[in-house]
Amino acid sequence: MNEQFSKAINYAFSPDGPLCKKIEGFKRRESQLQFARAVGEAIDNKSVAVVEAGTGTGKTFAYLVPAILSRSKTIVSTASKTLQDQLFTKDVGRICSALAIDADVAVLKGRANYICKERLERLVDNGLLPEADSFKRLKKILDFARVSTSGDKNEIAGIPEKDPLWPWVTSTKDNCLGKTKCPHYDDCFLNRARARAREADIVIVNHHLFMADLSLKDDTMAELLPDADLIILDEAHKLPDIGIDYFSDIFSLRELQDFSEEGRLIGKAYAAGVARWDDLFFEIKRAALNVHQTIHRGLGVELETEVEIASIEAFSETIKEPLDKLSEAVQAVLTAFKSVSAANEDCELFADRATDLSKRLDDWRVTLANPQAVKTVGGVPSVLWMRLTEQNVLFSNTPLSLAEPFTKARAKMKNAWVLTSATISTRKDDLTPDFSYFLGELGLSSDTATYTWESPFNFAYQARFYLPKGLPGVFDDNFSHELVEATWPLLQKTQGRAFFLCTSFRSMEAIANELRLRMGANFTLCVQGEAPKSELLERFKSSPNAVLVGSMSFWEGVDMKGDALQLVVIDKMPFAQFDTPVARAKKDWITQQGKNPFMNYQLPEMITTLRQGVGRLIRSENDFGVIVFGDNRLLQKRYGRVVLESLPAMIRTQEFARVYSFLDNPDEAY
Repeated sequence: MNEQFSKAINYAFSPDGPLCKKIEGFKRRESQLQFARAVGEAIDNKSVAVVEAGTGTGKTFAYLVPAILSRSKTIVSTASKTLQDQLFTKDVGRICSALAIDADVAVLKGRANYICKERLERLVDNGLLPEADSFKRLKKILDFARVSTSGDKNEIAGIPEKDPLWPWVTSTKDNCLGKTKCPHYDDCFLNRARARAREADIVIVNHHLFMADLSLKDDTMAELLPDADLIILDEAHKLPDIGIDYFSDIFSLRELQDFSEEGRLIGKAYAAGVARWDDLFFEIKRAALNVHQTIHRGLGVELETEVEIASIEAFSETIKEPLDKLSEAVQAVLTAFKSVSAANEDCELFADRATDLSKRLDDWRVTLANPQAVKTVGGVPSVLWMRLTEQNVLFSNTPLSLAEPFTKARAKMKNAWVLTSATISTRKDDLTPDFSYFLGELGLSSDTATYTWESPFNFAYQARFYLPKGLPGVFDDNFSHELVEATWPLLQKTQGRAFFLCTSFRSMEAIANELRLRMGANFTLCVQGEAPKSELLERFKSSPNAVLVGSMSFWEGVDMKGDALQLVVIDKMPFAQFDTPVARAKKDWITQQGKNPFMNYQLPEMITTLRQGVGRLIRSENDFGVIVFGDNRLLQKRYGRVVLESLPAMIRTQEFARVYSFLDNPDEAY
C-alpha cells in the first residue's frame, strides 16, 4: 500500500482522528484498523481479500473508510435489506462527514422493483386490470408515480408483494420497449436508477442483483451494474447458495401462467377479432395442467417433493406427449401473435416473448427426452431435477459447484474484491482458521489473502455455553420434551426473553407444543408461521416474558441487542441432510474426487449455520446470556471438538447450577 494511503487510513482510525472525534459512539478497535488496512492493500494491488470479522468488529466502517479515502468507484453487495438501508441512510453519510469527503451514494435494485411508466399508462388507457378490484390499488400506484423520484414500488404501503397487479405496472426484459420505442425512456425510473448508479461513487446492491449481473442474465438496458474499482461482498457466506440459482438452467410451468394471463388480455385489447384468444391461452393452461397431472398421477411423484429426473422410471416416454401438446399450444399463440405483431409495440413484444418461450420449451423437451445423459452447465457437472408442488412444476439443471462460473465471470473484472462475513471459516485439526471450504465454493485460489479478527466482545464474561446432562439423542422420540424440561427453569429465571432455534419445522412444532403445556398467561409465545417474521420479532420485543420459537429463517439477520434476549436454545447441529437431488449429487461428485463429503461439505456447511445461530445471543458489549445446546453428539463424536472450537470462546459447562448462578449474577459467576 502506498505510504500516503496508509497514513490516511491510520489517521482516520487513530484516537485523535476524525472518526473518534466526530462520530458519536464510535469506539476505536485495533482489529478494525487492521481490517481497513487489509482492504487498502486489496485496493492498491487490485487483489482479493477474504475477511472474517466477528460481531462488534465494525466491519462496515472497516471497508467503507478505505473505499471512501481511495475515492474508488465501489459496489457494496449485501444479503439483507437491513444492512442495505443502514449503509445508505446512515453509515456512508456519517463517514463522509467525518472525513470531510463528498462521496455520492446510490441504491440500485432489480428491474421488478421499479414502476414502469409506459406499462402503467397503457394499463390505465386500456383498462387491462387482472382483478375486478385492482383499480383500488392502481390509484395508489398512480398517485405514487406522479410524485416519486425513485419509482421504487417498495415505498408504496398497503399493496401485497404478490398482488397480481404488480407485473402489469413493472417491466421485464421481455416486455421493455427499450430506447428506440419507449416514450418514457428518458424519464424511466429504472433508467434513472441505473444512471444514478453509474454516476455514484458508492453503489449499494443486494446479492441477487449482483449475481444476476455476474451471470449476464439481463442485457436489455445495458449492464445491470456499472464498472467498479472495488467490489465489497458483505454477508459473503450467503453467496454460494444465492449464486447457484443464477448459473442454473431453470424452466417452470408457473411462467406459463403469467405468459397466458398477459397474452390473453393483450390479444383481446389490440386484436380482438383476429383470434379466439381465450381459447388459445386456455389450451396452454390445459396442456400445462396435463404435464403436472402426468408427473403427479401418471408417474406417481408426490406433491411438495424434489426428485432427480433420471431416477423416475419411464419419465421421458411418459412425459413426451404432454410436453409435445404444450409446445403445440405455445406455437399456436406464437403464430397468432406473429400475424398481429405490426399492430403495436405490445403485440410485437409479445410475439418476441412467445418466440423465446417456444425455443426454451423445445430445448427442455430435448433435455428431458434423455435425462440419463451426463449433464453439465458451463462445463461444470450438473444434476437434472424437478420440484413438484400443488400448482407448479419446476425443472432445473443445476451445477454442482459455483466455483468455475463464478471464477470465469470474475476474471473479466480487473478490480479489487473484498469478501467478508462473521462466519466464513471453520477450524483445522490444529484449531487454526480454515478458509478452504469457502474459497473452494467460489473458486478462489488457495493462496488468496485471508484474515480473521475475533469479536471484541468478552464472551467468557458475557456468555455461557450449556449442554444439559442426561438429554436423550436428538433422534429420540422424547427429545423435544426433555430439552424443554431441561430449559424450563432457565426460562422461568429469565422470564422468557428466549429464542428456540430449531433445525426443522417438525422440531419447531414439537418444542412449541411442549412450551404451550407449561406456559401460563404470564408468558408470550411467538411461533414462526403465526405471523410474518418482522411482526413476530416486533411482538417479541414489545411483549413481556416473550419466547420465540423459529426454524432456519431466524438463525441469522436478527439483531436483538440488550436484555430483550438472554437465552438462545438450539435443538441440534443444523446438518443439511443429503435428501435433495442437488445435495445427493454433490455428495457423489465429492466422493468421486476422492474426498470425504462429510468433512468437505456437510460439516463446514453446518458449522457456518451454527455460528450464525449462536451469534444471535451477544450483539453488544452490554449483552449477556446463555446458549443452551441440546445435541450431545458434540461430546460423543470426533468432529465435536472442531465444532466447539469454531464457536466464540464462551465458558462451557454441563452443570445447571453454574448456568443458573450466572443468570442470577453474571459478575459473581465470572
